[in-house]
Amino acid sequence: MPTPVATIANLTATGDVIIGPGAFTTMVKGLPCACMGDAVAGALCVAGVITMTTALNKLAKGRPQACIGSIVIGVTPIGIPIATPVLVCPNVNVIV
Repeated sequence: MPTPVATIANLTATGDVIIGPGAFTTMVKGLPCACMGDAVAGALCVAGVITMTTALNKLAKGRPQACIGSIVIGVTPIGIPIATPVLVCPNVNVIV
């Protein structure tokens, strides 16, 4: 099923922000497209990385694009591993 593509500054389910580097050659509504391997940071996920996406056939700068439901793996501030999906993605008219 097609899902909206994620960009830099979109949020995970825990409120953490995708910070990049993204794919600056693939812009969605003026923001770089988020990809697998991009960093995620916030209050609950200090050192997170987008590790899994459903859009494996859609590439941006040679990496699969992230979308709603892409999984972020990271660590909480006290060192507990955490996994959270990309959830807030206002790009509903751009799907992959």
